[in-house]
Amino acid sequence: MTDLVHLTPLDPRYPSRLRAFEVGPVSMTVQGGSTEALLAVAVVGSRSPTWGARRYAHRLAQELAAAGVVIVSGGAVGIDGAAHQGALAAGGRTWVVAPTGHERCFPPDHAGLFAEIARGPGAMIWPFSPRYTHRSAFHARNRVLVALSDSVVVVQAGDPSGALHAASWARRLNKPLWVVPVPPWVTGFEGSRRLLESGALPLTSTHLLRGALGLLPPGNRPGRAERTIGACPSLPPGPARDLSEREFNVLAATSTDPRHADAIAAGAGMSPQATTAALLTLALENVVVEGPPGFFRRREAHNR
Repeated sequence: MTDLVHLTPLDPRYPSRLRAFEVGPVSMTVQGGSTEALLAVAVVGSRSPTWGARRYAHRLAQELAAAGVVIVSGGAVGIDGAAHQGALAAGGRTWVVAPTGHERCFPPDHAGLFAEIARGPGAMIWPFSPRYTHRSAFHARNRVLVALSDSVVVVQAGDPSGALHAASWARRLNKPLWVVPVPPWVTGFEGSRRLLESGALPLTSTHLLRGALGLLPPGNRPGRAERTIGACPSLPPGPARDLSEREFNVLAATSTDPRHADAIAAGAGMSPQATTAALLTLALENVVVEGPPGFFRRREAHNR
């Protein structure tokens, strides 16, 4: 078992993702491996999921962890636990952002799971004082959990639910929000449907998320010769210069219908900041058009 480490924002080991968003706790306790990663995805959902939702959370986390993604969740029973276990099954990394201090364990049934994660290479993260426990901690925990992640996946959410609160933080922090859709006759997904109706990205296949994260095999990625607008038949004609890889990915994630910049960022597998910069460049070159504010569409050939 690795030692407990107590961190403040003044410590260079304090998670850089929390420092960037200025939403991290004034002190936190970590046990296990590093809290830095190239890619981290939050997988959250109901404490009383359907069998299929639990199985999908495990499989999704296992596949992403095998590809080097850190799986972030809250350690709760149900979807959270399945996601952590899926990452472990792949021999990958997972971070538990606990709703208590490190001297408490919630839920008690996950003491063994938490001990396994604390051995590394994953990590237990307690963003509260050692003996802290309170109902309000769940909401504060969600803020930290989302800030540590590059994208958020809601596998199943009722209404109301903690997953909906995590989703609200994804929107506040401009993190891509993915939701697994279900048939209308299945109960227990009322929150999931509400998120999709309000613009969350539908996760209809794991391949879609892997593409957004830039995890597709090399054979599925465009080569340099394809990175001009005129060279790709699905994109409108435009400047003869080669697009940068970022510009190509952003343009490929647009369509002739307006899409919000956050959705484009998710489709391109890029940060909101990098996506906005690329969109502005493409808009100056008259390749994409903004309107309404925050939404962009590909300029159609007949409008040129």
